[in-house]
Amino acid sequence: MSERTIKSGGVAGVLAAALFILSAVTDTVAPIDVDYDSPNEYVYVAASTVAFLAVVVAVIGVRALAARTGRPARLATVAAWLVGVGYGAVGLLNIVNLLVGGRSLVMVRLGFAVVILVGSAILGVVVLRMHLLPWWCGALLVVAFPVGHFANALFASAENILLALLWGWVGVSLLVRATAPVEPAVGQSTRVS
Repeated sequence: MSERTIKSGGVAGVLAAALFILSAVTDTVAPIDVDYDSPNEYVYVAASTVAFLAVVVAVIGVRALAARTGRPARLATVAAWLVGVGYGAVGLLNIVNLLVGGRSLVMVRLGFAVVILVGSAILGVVVLRMHLLPWWCGALLVVAFPVGHFANALFASAENILLALLWGWVGVSLLVRATAPVEPAVGQSTRVS
């Protein structure tokens, strides 16, 4: 079960990366307005919505990888919940925006952005400390979301590109680690009795 969950998380991470790139390209071709009145804007919202929901599955894969190590992973669970709830809520808010035809509930979205920010920072530290994924995945978890937000002032699609890098690397790393041998928990013997 754990291997399948980790693989699913890997596939979802790669899918999220591809959709974040599609969102970045769509936004670059024709910048997204407040009111959705062109097919381009609907493509953008649909792609980013599925990307956000795919991130939830990728986070579940990271949590499954943490659980497979046998080390205490309570902090990984809390961080995964925060990140998953944050990205899932933003994805659902995108669906509401798509149905309404424009951006709404902006303050609620900002609240969930804070949840993502806190959860991603904690999950990044957990990934780094537990050596779950390559170090750059942990570092990207910590910095991609906040840096992407401010980088949008320089380049409109900067956040989507950083999120694509983050979740693409996480996805590929999960796919590689899904079938890798499990490392024993700290303090456990590696000998077979």
